[in-house]
Amino acid sequence: MQDLELWTLDELCDHAFDIFEELASENLSAEDYALYQQHYESRGYVDLTPPGEDWVEIMMQELEPELHFEAQIGLSGENGEADRVLARILLSREKHESLCHAQWRSH
Repeated sequence: MQDLELWTLDELCDHAFDIFEELASENLSAEDYALYQQHYESRGYVDLTPPGEDWVEIMMQELEPELHFEAQIGLSGENGEADRVLARILLSREKHESLCHAQWRSH
């Protein structure tokens, strides 16, 4: 069996941001996109978490916790406000697997 070529977690965060940047203008409301453009340098974030059960249902397959991650991308809250998650992106750490599925903040 061939060894898998894996993204590091930092590389996976960068990969998630690249995907987000490419697709955000088409998938976010104009208000959310403008807010992100205005504040991404100071408040933008990406968190990697294990994929939840909702991803298993959406993808209709089991996901391997050591290979699959959910990247939550958004803006951190100000003055006690909650963080605003703009997108949840399911990714694989395997560099040659094309798995990428996104859920965007509702308009």
